[in-house]
Amino acid sequence: MNRYLKRFEPPTAALALLLVWGASALHTSQAQGLYNGKGGLVALSDSVRYVRGDVENAGELDLTRAAGLASNRLFIDEGSLLSTGTFSAGQSTVVLMGMKPHVLSISGATFYRLRLDNPAGITLGSDASVAGGLRLASGHLRTTAAYSLRLAPAATLLGPGPAGTEDDSHYVQGSLVQQQAVRGTEPVNFGNMGFVLHPNGQVLTLTVDRRTGLSLPNYSYSQSPAFASKQSIDRIWRLSTADGRSPAQPVRLALSWLAANDHGLDFGGALAQVWRSTDQGKTWVKAGEPQPALARTVMVAATELNAWYTVSLHSAPTVAPLAQTLFSGTARRTDAVLTWSTTTKPSNGWYVIERSADEQKWQEISRQAVASQRWSPAAATAVDKDASRLGATVFYRLRQLDTEGHSQLSKVLAVQFAGAAVFKLDAYPVPLQEYLTLDLMTAGPGAVQIDLFDMAGRVLIHREEAAATGASRFQLDVRALASGVYTLQARQGEQRITRLIKRD
Repeated sequence: MNRYLKRFEPPTAALALLLVWGASALHTSQAQGLYNGKGGLVALSDSVRYVRGDVENAGELDLTRAAGLASNRLFIDEGSLLSTGTFSAGQSTVVLMGMKPHVLSISGATFYRLRLDNPAGITLGSDASVAGGLRLASGHLRTTAAYSLRLAPAATLLGPGPAGTEDDSHYVQGSLVQQQAVRGTEPVNFGNMGFVLHPNGQVLTLTVDRRTGLSLPNYSYSQSPAFASKQSIDRIWRLSTADGRSPAQPVRLALSWLAANDHGLDFGGALAQVWRSTDQGKTWVKAGEPQPALARTVMVAATELNAWYTVSLHSAPTVAPLAQTLFSGTARRTDAVLTWSTTTKPSNGWYVIERSADEQKWQEISRQAVASQRWSPAAATAVDKDASRLGATVFYRLRQLDTEGHSQLSKVLAVQFAGAAVFKLDAYPVPLQEYLTLDLMTAGPGAVQIDLFDMAGRVLIHREEAAATGASRFQLDVRALASGVYTLQARQGEQRITRLIKRD
């Protein structure tokens, strides 16, 4: 029995098959799929139906519940849903799961609730709509450039991220569309798709078509000459109002994207610029002022809502030596204390501290506005808590970044700690759910062996990973494990950590 079906009571009514106008009979293929021929009617009433293999419908597939009865649920395991006939969802839930890529194609019909639990991903092979909600439990939903997934005005998209947002491993790639009528002063979140509108007391109906994640020029990213031969993030929001008119007063747009959609752009070292196109991507103009986008969210005021919007770097940062500035650092137990001072106050911008364990990959850890600092002469301090966890030597540099995207860099500073970082392991969630996340801390780079044993000492999961100095994160698929107690072991060289893990 599939793991999902354990959560439900057995069905109280069987699958009903009605044959009309000489329709072919329902049959089960060798893969235990379900096929409904042209002219046939398959009706699922007050039932949970589990199908292993493809569900193919050329007739009528009716998932509408009987009046007063619980909503129907159709589980498709290791198969595609292919409907060229009539598909009636009612208030049902359709769950697609498995470990291999599959296709979802329903000829423009509407789901009520759709749950995707397939790490390999699902491809949308036709237009489709969701009236209730789409949940990305595992993997991506990917449309091609020819099709769109439309969310009803009240429908929501839920992923495993904070507050149910998408994340880099669970998001809709391609075209995701929603139309909403908005009014008043409260911000309106469009389907949890990285677009929030602040209507500024106005009434309007707006359609948002988010194109992202397909790496297609002028579809999901821009390559206009206005970008000075550079590309935008791999996300474009195409906006249109119901009557084609723009708002009388400016509205504010909040645009957000995922790290997976950065498209090679580094917003830690330069400012972001919002761009707008009113000719379907042929030309682009700047919208608003350059702004920091380290959190991958930007805000812009807009009066043009029949346009495309995207985001790029403001300009390639001009890096010059940071003159007339002293930058120093010392180790204080496990912390790094960083101090800088200057005799000349910049006109605008920020002082940014960046950290690295290897002088190759740099991460911003502190940002202080120039305007907030006193000059006589200026002196400022930042503390990098528990920096020694990254290694015996941690590297820092100071960047002075202005609002035009230009920056100046100090020399690299090395802070030495008395001892190297210890070998640590955090594993969660416990009790086990579908995946076990491992946060590993290592004193140096090297191979790490991860094993999960049962109580008899048998190895159930074995992984070998390459860990960098400092923090690393891995995930184990533990969906197949039964209830019980397991032993988790991580080993790097002579260092070894063991944890007891429980599944209820």
